[in-house]
Amino acid sequence: MNKYTFKKSGADYKLSNTDKKETLTVGTDHPKHSWLSKNQGRIVTITDTRWSSSNDYQGLYVATMPPKKVKVSLSKLDDLNIDQSLFVPMATGTAFDKFVSQDGGFMPGSNVMAAGAPGIGKTTVLLDLLVNLQRDGKRVLFISAEMSQIDMARYLKRFPAWGQLPILFLADYTDNCPKTVIESVLNEGWDLVLTDSYTEVNDSVKEACGLTRGKTEKWFLDLMIKHNKGGNKDSLYTTFVTILQLSKGGTFVGSNKLKHMTTSMMHLDWDGSENSGRRYMEFSKNRVGAVGKKLYFDLTNGVSFDEARYARDLFNDEIIEEERKQLDGEAQSFDSLFGLGVTDDIEEEVEV
Repeated sequence: MNKYTFKKSGADYKLSNTDKKETLTVGTDHPKHSWLSKNQGRIVTITDTRWSSSNDYQGLYVATMPPKKVKVSLSKLDDLNIDQSLFVPMATGTAFDKFVSQDGGFMPGSNVMAAGAPGIGKTTVLLDLLVNLQRDGKRVLFISAEMSQIDMARYLKRFPAWGQLPILFLADYTDNCPKTVIESVLNEGWDLVLTDSYTEVNDSVKEACGLTRGKTEKWFLDLMIKHNKGGNKDSLYTTFVTILQLSKGGTFVGSNKLKHMTTSMMHLDWDGSENSGRRYMEFSKNRVGAVGKKLYFDLTNGVSFDEARYARDLFNDEIIEEERKQLDGEAQSFDSLFGLGVTDDIEEEVEV
């Protein structure tokens, strides 16, 4: 039994064996010529008694295609026409602004991933920041794939300011492809979109729309990049804040591509034992701000940040850095004074 891909060659068909270097030519006078014309793009199986065809499940046609020629265009940073609004931060009016970026707020067209254990308060603290941005006139959206309308309504007693947030409840669109729903809503144009959570959104899209996990992840990343660049009807450079679920081992659910292709990776955790220690957030990666700095927050009476502690920690870091520079300078002066670290050129006499 031999399997072949085939393509038109003039009036004939040329068949190529998928396992070995063997080709067959089927001319117009061949009894299978007309049959092949109705099975283009399919895999032909030939035995001693019959010819049959099947779908190309293994992508054999793609594997045998010659690579496409790609026209590469190199860029120079000085030549880029960058909209200056991309450098204007979206401030929440809280200590979080200094924490998330060196400019003081969420940067337009950026992507922040937020990972943390259940119950740490990821959704709560991020939704409260959304409210602050909305008060400042920003267009914000919450995509909820985990909580229903009833779940969210219970939060209103503690957080009445959330009442005017636009929310897309994916559970309301079980009869539709959630991929199409999300694309349609994002096309309206938003300054910042909070998604809870990446795993639930992707699982919904994968199951309802018949995509593989890899293709669903690519769709999600491509969608963020498109709107980062203003690919919506209002040309807004959308910032995405996406909540990630953690596995039992403490790693986020998703491929490393998520981490590498995002602007910032934020972790929320307990300082002490779970559910009894202090809550804090920290960046392990941040292209627009500092990493390794802890911002403590509390949910007892709404959402509040320990701004005094954060300012004190930053001040201590500045003092340590100044002391380090001073010590380096003193060490260099000492070496210079006593001629340490200085080498003179010495000519060596060589007997001839």
